[in-house]
Amino acid sequence: MASPEKKQDYPFVDIFDEDEAEKSFLLSKPTCLIILGKPGTGKKTLARKIAQLWKCTLIEALEVIEENITAGTEYGLKMQELLYGGQNIPEELITKMILKKIESPEVAHFGYVLSGFPSLSEEYMTISEQLEKIRNLKLKPDFLINIKCPDYDLCQRLSGQRQHPDTGQIYQKNQWDPEMIDKRKKKKDQHKGEDEEEEEEEEQEEEDEAAADAVMLSDILPHLVQRPEDFLENAEARVNLYKDTMLHPLEDMMAEQDSQYLIELNGKKHPNELFASVIARLQSMGLRNGALITRLQSPEEELSEGMETDELFRTLSSLKLIAPRYRWCRSRWGRACPVALKEGNIIMGLPELAVSFLGKMYLLSSQEALRAFMLNPRLYLLPPMPLPPCKVLVFGPPFSGKTTLCNLIANKYNGKVLDMDKLIQPCMEEAREKIIAQARIEAVDVAITNVKNKLEIEKMLKEQAALDAQESGSYKETDEYEESDTIKPEEETNVEDQSKDTSKEKTDSSSEQERDSSVDTKGTDEDTFMSRTDEEGTTEELNEDTSINITESEITADHPEVQALVEEAVKVAAQSPVTLLAEVYAEVLEKAIIEITQKNKDRFPGAPEKGGWVLDNYPVTSEHWLVLSEKGLLPDTVVCLKNEEKNGIFLLHRLYLENKDEINSKIFERLTEEALKKQKEEEETRRELQEVLKLKEENEQPVETAEVIYEKYEDIEEHFPLEIEPTVQMQSIDSGVSKEEPKLKESGDQPPLETDVVPQVQPDHTNGVMETKPEPVIMLPEFPEDGFPDVPEIEPLKEKIKLFMHNWQVLESGISESSLIQIAVLEIDGQTPETLLNQTVPVMEKPFKYCGWEISAEDLDEEAEDLQAEGEADVELEEEQEENDEEDEDKINEKKRHMGDTKHFCPVSLKENFILFPGISEHGAKYREKFYYFSSPEARDKFLESPEEYVAHKAPLQVKEVELTEEEEIIKANIIDNEALTPEVLDNIVPEWWTKEPIRSTGFILDGFPRTLEEAQFLSERGLCPDVAVIIQVEESDISDRLLPPRFKKWKDRKNKKMEKKKRLKDMKEKIKEEKIAKRRAELLAEQAKKKEEADAYREEDEEYEDEDEEEDIDAILEEEFPKEEEVDEEEEEQEDDAVERMKNEIAEKYEADSNNLQGLQEEFERLQLPQITINGGRKPHIVRYQLYSKLKHLVEYRESIFEKCYSISLPLARKMLVLSYKHPSSFGQWDPVKLSEGDVIKPFQNQETPSLPVIHRQYIYFFSSKENKEKFMKNPIKFICQPKPKPFVPVKIAIVGPPKSGKTTVAKKFASVYGLMRLSMGDAIRLVLNDQPESELALMLKWHLHKGLAAPDELAVQALEVALMDHVCSTAGVVIDGYPVTRKQVNILEAMRIIPVKIFELQVDAKEVFRRALIDKESSDSPPYPIHDSSQILAIQNSCYRKQIDAIRTYYEEKHQNWCVVDAFHSKWWVWNKIFEEVQVIVKQIQIYLERIREGKAASIADLCITPQELQSRLGEFGQYCPVSLAEKSELVDCSVTSSLQFAAEFRGHYYKMASQEELNKFLNAPELYVPPLAPHPLPPRDMLPKKLTMAEVKALFPKKAEMQGYCPVTYLDGKQRYEALVPGTTEYAVEYRDKLYIFENEEKLQKFMRLPEQYWNQKLPHKLPPIKEPFLLTALPLTGYLEQGIATALIKAMNEVGCLKPKFPFLSVKKTALLFVAYHLKAYNPRSSEYVRKKYKRKLEQFIDHCALIPYLGTKMTRKYKEPQNRPIDFDHKLQMFFSLKYVDPTSG
Repeated sequence: MASPEKKQDYPFVDIFDEDEAEKSFLLSKPTCLIILGKPGTGKKTLARKIAQLWKCTLIEALEVIEENITAGTEYGLKMQELLYGGQNIPEELITKMILKKIESPEVAHFGYVLSGFPSLSEEYMTISEQLEKIRNLKLKPDFLINIKCPDYDLCQRLSGQRQHPDTGQIYQKNQWDPEMIDKRKKKKDQHKGEDEEEEEEEEQEEEDEAAADAVMLSDILPHLVQRPEDFLENAEARVNLYKDTMLHPLEDMMAEQDSQYLIELNGKKHPNELFASVIARLQSMGLRNGALITRLQSPEEELSEGMETDELFRTLSSLKLIAPRYRWCRSRWGRACPVALKEGNIIMGLPELAVSFLGKMYLLSSQEALRAFMLNPRLYLLPPMPLPPCKVLVFGPPFSGKTTLCNLIANKYNGKVLDMDKLIQPCMEEAREKIIAQARIEAVDVAITNVKNKLEIEKMLKEQAALDAQESGSYKETDEYEESDTIKPEEETNVEDQSKDTSKEKTDSSSEQERDSSVDTKGTDEDTFMSRTDEEGTTEELNEDTSINITESEITADHPEVQALVEEAVKVAAQSPVTLLAEVYAEVLEKAIIEITQKNKDRFPGAPEKGGWVLDNYPVTSEHWLVLSEKGLLPDTVVCLKNEEKNGIFLLHRLYLENKDEINSKIFERLTEEALKKQKEEEETRRELQEVLKLKEENEQPVETAEVIYEKYEDIEEHFPLEIEPTVQMQSIDSGVSKEEPKLKESGDQPPLETDVVPQVQPDHTNGVMETKPEPVIMLPEFPEDGFPDVPEIEPLKEKIKLFMHNWQVLESGISESSLIQIAVLEIDGQTPETLLNQTVPVMEKPFKYCGWEISAEDLDEEAEDLQAEGEADVELEEEQEENDEEDEDKINEKKRHMGDTKHFCPVSLKENFILFPGISEHGAKYREKFYYFSSPEARDKFLESPEEYVAHKAPLQVKEVELTEEEEIIKANIIDNEALTPEVLDNIVPEWWTKEPIRSTGFILDGFPRTLEEAQFLSERGLCPDVAVIIQVEESDISDRLLPPRFKKWKDRKNKKMEKKKRLKDMKEKIKEEKIAKRRAELLAEQAKKKEEADAYREEDEEYEDEDEEEDIDAILEEEFPKEEEVDEEEEEQEDDAVERMKNEIAEKYEADSNNLQGLQEEFERLQLPQITINGGRKPHIVRYQLYSKLKHLVEYRESIFEKCYSISLPLARKMLVLSYKHPSSFGQWDPVKLSEGDVIKPFQNQETPSLPVIHRQYIYFFSSKENKEKFMKNPIKFICQPKPKPFVPVKIAIVGPPKSGKTTVAKKFASVYGLMRLSMGDAIRLVLNDQPESELALMLKWHLHKGLAAPDELAVQALEVALMDHVCSTAGVVIDGYPVTRKQVNILEAMRIIPVKIFELQVDAKEVFRRALIDKESSDSPPYPIHDSSQILAIQNSCYRKQIDAIRTYYEEKHQNWCVVDAFHSKWWVWNKIFEEVQVIVKQIQIYLERIREGKAASIADLCITPQELQSRLGEFGQYCPVSLAEKSELVDCSVTSSLQFAAEFRGHYYKMASQEELNKFLNAPELYVPPLAPHPLPPRDMLPKKLTMAEVKALFPKKAEMQGYCPVTYLDGKQRYEALVPGTTEYAVEYRDKLYIFENEEKLQKFMRLPEQYWNQKLPHKLPPIKEPFLLTALPLTGYLEQGIATALIKAMNEVGCLKPKFPFLSVKKTALLFVAYHLKAYNPRSSEYVRKKYKRKLEQFIDHCALIPYLGTKMTRKYKEPQNRPIDFDHKLQMFFSLKYVDPTSG
């Protein structure tokens, strides 16, 4: 399998994300057009047609007037008044209405087509001012449409117009003139006779036209009148006025316009043809029409507001369907009104006001909102909408973090926090001031009364005291007085305390009863005044005795005591709480919101007008909430912070820390009291015990009493356990407690409420010694670090939290009644403010998120309805039907389903596990109207909870030796013995392939796994699904044929090895046996010899011994000892046939087992819905590999598009979707993305025979030129949308010239058929004018010449060509001019008419080939039936005339435009076509790059753009013809005017710049700003400071000016470091004028160096000593050696060098003479002073001499000593040998 090629990464051509694509459209500028032309050319008619089809707004004076009058606007009422008064509407009013209409919201969305502006009237604004207004429009026109019409034809048409006075309809002459009607009928009858087959089809149309003509002649014609402005003289006057006042400014404006956005139309055509031309041009550029807003109304079913959201949207989505399966989608706004949301209010829309826009549904809340949305929905849908207005109310108990959360929410949405405590503070102060004022008023009266009463009492007491003093004496009187004085303060204190208690009680009651607060305060003040009066009355009685005499009438408000009492009452009133009504809170909040709305409305771009506030510290009561509801101030989101986990320990801990000192002090006070009480009781008990013991000692009382007391003491200890510590000091508990107070001690070891008693030394009065008295040490109760002490002092905090929770529960029920308010109840335990914010934001934005839902029965019913509608409406293409016939109906329906971003795979498994798990349709859901399948219900629930996490956004989703252990032993057994792997082992191995990198991203192939059903089930249980299962199917015979030969070979090898082994073993045994036998034989022989010796000795002793032959037979002994081994009968060896049969059986058994196993695996794969690929493995390996590659191609090469799905639709449906803006047009427009990726830069041709094939991918529609390209795209759309964006559209305009029969017409027709270019020969252009515009002035003039038998003049022919070039095909596809121009005069006329092809191809072919092709054409059967001028004489004349003119034409275009290309037409027509096509591709691509870079504000090359020298000169930049790059980087003046080529020229900011080379051009194109002002480092010097190269004539004309530096070359002198040797005289041939001085140089190189750096060389001084002046000396006056040196030294050196290298030897001449002859011939052959004839003559002689010299080395190498037969000799040997001998007596110098 070939590895995929690496390619450059490109961004998506079209925006991948649907929301981003919609945003891009909403931010885009609508198409705006202006129609220009002479009066009466049909501008208004064309504008109305364009506005109707293109869905843009028509802006025209009459339309604007009628609209304003109908709407009753200010302008409309003013115009009505003027018209009723019989006055004209002033131009100023019309212009203002037009400009206002252009700036309206409607136009900002739909765009406009403007007609009739600028107007001819200059009453209000001049033409120039009107054009300047157009240039400065906010919505500038994109296209200028210029309708061109000759004056004569236009005036004739206007004068032929008639109007019906009743209807106001205007009729053209061809509609009412009886003669023209009859002529049209005759023409149709003639046409009818020619085309009899179409007679039936056109019969109805003819009848209708005949009826209309009859009505015209009988009823309408008598009533028609001619308007005064249509009189011929008036029409001519209007046209002349237009030409005098408006034409030239409009031409300047059109010259400024980009030529691609300038549409020129032939006004002599029918309006329908002009309209078709404009629409074709707009569509060819990939522009989209205005986006319509469609009302979704059901006349049959009435929609109610009470419908459920899902039911409502299902109903609306089926209204006014575009096509089955393409229903309206739900938007992020849901049921919320976009207009209200933009204003900052969340209001539910009404079902009867539902609309669709860009394929989505929106509900509007009112008729006003509907009108606003229908005019311009962009204002309400642009990001950041939909966004919550940020109206948030945060509740929470104290210290729950609500203020921090408020600030975070406000920062998130750039809003403001409204702290109700701060906002209400002024009102509280105001209310407090009122209370104080009221208290002051009431206190004055009370104080006066109290003071008077006190004075009366004092007076009475004094009088009584005086009487008592008189009676009892002064001493007693004094004591009593002091006693009374001592007692009274205590009484007064008691009175004061009572008054304070009373005040407190009344204050508490006032908080419960808000409206009676002032009365309670008054009562409190009176009590306070009474107690204060009693206290101060006593003081006054002691200090001021004179006050007794003050009478009641003298006590006023200024009395000091009164003022003191009043101030005390005011102080008490100021400290009393103030409670305001809920209405006051609401009013304050309303004012704050209004202020925020005004100040903070632009808090961020696109922010809602209202909102942007977060409310904090607002009372949590139902009453306040009801008031907010009544005033319409309810928030959109309510956030409640709670702490319910662990019984609220987190919040209590926080509250404890905030109030730690206060709580600890209270705990200390309580513990101290308890400890002291315990200590007191303990002391009493101890004292009683001591007394009892003492009494016992004294009185010997019974022990029972002491025991009772002791038991009592123990009971106390049980309740108050005591520990006696030997410390005397208080232990420091809390640093926050002052030293004067007993300190707290935190202890984790002591039980709660435990106290330690510290002994304290006290004197013992009984025995006179010091007694230690224990002093209590207080320790805090134990509590966790994140907890709080569970003591009674915490109860108030708990009560606060309980109170808040109770209030919240009551309030929550009221909030829940409103479905528009989002409630977020957040747990604060373990949360940071940021996490709370992250939980709050989703709740706020939840109403504006896309939501998904489980697939329900309603969804399936809708799908069934769509299927039925598809079947009734239309069927698919026949080919697709044939393909689908074989498939199951369910599979076909499944293919048609609009699947989500993961196709049929589970998005949750892909996101979390990176696994392609095929989802189950039963576990399906819908999200954004697309189907998603899931692996389990849990996965579906996860998806529905947060679907945005699992779908694609900006881009498609990506599918990315040791000792064996026990586990490895199992694996080994599996590999060797095919034993199953245990699940534990699989768990350790297999999941890593899906989860770990790099395998997870690169992918993997499981070879032979799974092999068993258990392994497959293991994969399914773990959710480890491969992308595809490849099953290679083979027959048993195939397996046998593959496995049997190697097995049999292996068996045979094994058998042979066994036989060899047996043989070797046998040989070895034989060898060992022989060795043993030999050894034994030697032993026997030795024994026999020994026996023999013994026998001989015995014989000598016993002579009578008979020597019998008793020698033992050694061989017999050996045979007996070493018997022959009998061959052991081994097991019968397997024969070949048996082995083959056995192997076949084994293979068959294995095959059957594997087949059964594979069948189980396939069933399991089908259950899992895993895709399976079946391949026939019985074929050759390379075929199997190819099949495998082909079937896996979509997974390997197309993997990037594995989740993408495309839908083929019909062309009418595609157009309907684009018109209704249901789908977006692709950035490719009409381009074929596949052909574009292949490098094609010419737009595909589309007609009825080759229609476009549209495809939907995501939210875009793509068009394809062939079915193959469409299928390529549908397989891998990501590949084709990730390529460079298509370049700007460029129509192809070329010309092809050549001699007759050169093939130019064939190539032209090929371009016309393949790419839809218009083929135009001059005859075609003339016929087009004569047929389509027979009544035009040009047609009449052509007819006059043709009727006279004359050829059409070139001037008229070019005019006809210009008319033909205005056809929409030429401006959209392009044109190929066939065989024109062919004369120099025609070239001049084309230049004058500005008709310049971007490329002219000359087909070169000789005359012989011309005649040969003509002969072939004559013999061809395809020749036309009519005679043609193709005789050899005519062809010869045509060829001669062509060749006579073509050189001049070629030279002109090469010099002026560099657009001439010569093609050798001698090759085949296919070669010629490919050659021309390649050249056209190159030039079109170059023009596209130029247009793209210029529009982006970059520099662009202008090579091959047909720019004339005059245009180049007029647009040269600041550096003229000098290279700006060389000047900036090297400070060199490089003059580029030496060549007229624009190969290294570029355009930037409307100016042309020429560079010295390709390197400088590349630098300029990359960063042009660095080389032009203002960043250019060096400006070009003034013209008089530039060096100027002079010719010889110009140098002579400067006489008597002398050359600078006495004629020495300044460059040579400076480069030679100004040495004496560097003084070289210059030559007048190389002269330059610089700074009005003349410099001459040594050569051209030095001159160019000076031209580049004149400042470096110009100002030099010569040394005082100069070389002598060189005077001319006659060459002939020199001696011979000098003459030879100066005259022929160079030629002689060359000749000597040649002769030295060649070393020639002429036959039969000496070497010296040969060399002299060679030199002589060489000097003659290369003598520059000789004539050309002489040089050629001696060159031939020199070549002949060299050939003769070469005979000797040739013969020396070829001739051998031995004789060779002639047939064995070299071919030319005899010839050269004969030549050698013939030169023996030849003089080489003779002729």
